[in-house]
Amino acid sequence: MPLLSIESYQDARFGIWEMSDSPSDYHEWYAEASLLYKSEARRKEYVFVRALLERMTGAKQVILHDKSGKPYLDGNMQISLSHTKGYCAVIVSDSRAVGIDIEYMSDRVDKIARKFIRNDEPMATTIQKLLLWSAKEAVYKLFSSYRLDYFEMRVFPFEVSWQGIMRIENLRNHSIVDVAYRVCQNYVLTYTIGDNS
Repeated sequence: MPLLSIESYQDARFGIWEMSDSPSDYHEWYAEASLLYKSEARRKEYVFVRALLERMTGAKQVILHDKSGKPYLDGNMQISLSHTKGYCAVIVSDSRAVGIDIEYMSDRVDKIARKFIRNDEPMATTIQKLLLWSAKEAVYKLFSSYRLDYFEMRVFPFEVSWQGIMRIENLRNHSIVDVAYRVCQNYVLTYTIGDNS
């Protein structure tokens, strides 16, 4: 079954979907996707994000975008989404800003580490680098109005486990957020929610 999980996290719900079945099986979304995208990969992402979102909320949702391009749902429900090779992830909250990222397990991150790791963030292993990259992507989405650069986020030292919490400082406003993470066989997942406000 393509749906891997739907879970609660504080004031949010997140879900993960393995994009292994045919997107054309989801006729209505596939028709919409075909009008928007020529690429079959983009069509898959469009279809499966919406299929996952419907499972999570119990209703068909229209994903809207604000002026900056940040997605949201009708009624101001907050949403963040991500996709990688073969998987997509979505997080929603009625009351709080959210951020999520999913990254396929790969060592390609070793080649680009200098582009996103600060000098005060020693990351020795590939999995540490991948988690750091993914966590910064989730925090970027959480603080979307800031349009943070990778070097404007600082990850505190953390121990790698199959799941845990990383702490990241937004160096623009000096706020510190917790980012939950999971390490799975084929991907890493990171997700975070903002303060009540």
